[in-house]
Amino acid sequence: MSAEEISSDERLANPALRVSVVGVGGAGNNLLSHAIGGGVSPSRCVAVNTDRGQLSRSLARNKVFLDQAAGQTGTKLVARRDGQRTFQSAAHRVTSYTDGSDFTIVVTGLGGGTGTESAPIIAQRSRTPVRPVVSVVAIPFIHERERRFIALRGLKRMVEACDCTIVIDNGLDRDYLSTATRTTDETASIAVRSLTELLSGAEDVEARDILEILSKGDLATVCNFALRTGDTLQFSVIQALRTPSANLPLKNAKGALLLYRGPATLSTAQFAQAYDALVSLVGHDVTFIHGSVYTQSEPSVCLFLTGYAYGTALNGFTDFIQLYDAEYGQEESDELTILSVPLYQMEQGQSRRD
Repeated sequence: MSAEEISSDERLANPALRVSVVGVGGAGNNLLSHAIGGGVSPSRCVAVNTDRGQLSRSLARNKVFLDQAAGQTGTKLVARRDGQRTFQSAAHRVTSYTDGSDFTIVVTGLGGGTGTESAPIIAQRSRTPVRPVVSVVAIPFIHERERRFIALRGLKRMVEACDCTIVIDNGLDRDYLSTATRTTDETASIAVRSLTELLSGAEDVEARDILEILSKGDLATVCNFALRTGDTLQFSVIQALRTPSANLPLKNAKGALLLYRGPATLSTAQFAQAYDALVSLVGHDVTFIHGSVYTQSEPSVCLFLTGYAYGTALNGFTDFIQLYDAEYGQEESDELTILSVPLYQMEQGQSRRD
């Protein structure tokens, strides 16, 4: 077992916060397995699916099978009602795993059946005033017009059910942004692992600050960059911003979470320079929290940009907005006041591994 694996296991064995991760549907199970392969502990992971084969291949330790056989006969109305009862039952079974957690991350793909229908219900049932829920969702490619339309409806329901929804858009044209692009699976894996590490290594006050940043808007995007020899943290933030997971304008960001992973110990001054680079591109101050995780792996940064309203961000996800139901649009909300939060560093070295 590597030093990184030992560090990760010890950190998650006695975390300040207990984080559960739920993968819903075929895409959600796939994204969850990638996250587990990327370092997320499978012990607090739950896979939910209607497909026994996909469920059996999941790396999650806990599994919930949705038996929809009863809903596949009769009229469409009966089938839908049976399906809703199945999803409600599944949500209850999932919460038996998540009730002992302080924070839940729901991972799913939108645009299909299981994830689009059941993930919002599971998120809603898992969420309480003291147990927040953040979702990481993937939406289909532009050419999958019908599935993308369904996904946008599902996205609205996820927004209503979660404290924050991080969007990974398969339809985003990344070719002009960078030659070193990541797949949806890789991006989701990094997002889930980074959130888990940030929260698991946070004290109670720090966790509230993290949740405050995540809750500044309905939607968020995630950016990643693997550092090369000689790269500074400031340069890495700029490069990460060239590969966002969704087409959300920088100028509308209200908060940012930055996680550095690597063998080096970075100073507060270096994080301050990274913040200056971020603000220079956003165009205004944002609430900012940073953390670092010591590993033997190659250094990397993961940056979450938060504070996007669903209604005003919708144009970033569709090129056929005129076909979308007016009821799913929202008026632009007033700008929130940006609060200054002191920078601090959540070191997870030997002091965290007692």
